[in-house]
Amino acid sequence: MSYLYYLLPTMLTFLIALFAFFRDTAASKRSILNWAFVIVAGILWPITLPFIFWKNIVSRFSVNSDVAFDFKRIHIS
Repeated sequence: MSYLYYLLPTMLTFLIALFAFFRDTAASKRSILNWAFVIVAGILWPITLPFIFWKNIVSRFSVNSDVAFDFKRIHIS
């Protein structure tokens, strides 16, 4: 039963990465390195999933011009 705590987030991360991979028109779908990246992103979900969520949150703030600029400048520098 404890394996579900690892497999469910792994599948979620893999599906998010796979969806983004198929939406990317510039990425070659026949490249082994691209597929390896999607698989490794799923396996290393404790690292990649928080960064995926962080990128999503930051991109939502970037719609507001004044708030987004200050928010990104504080965290990138």
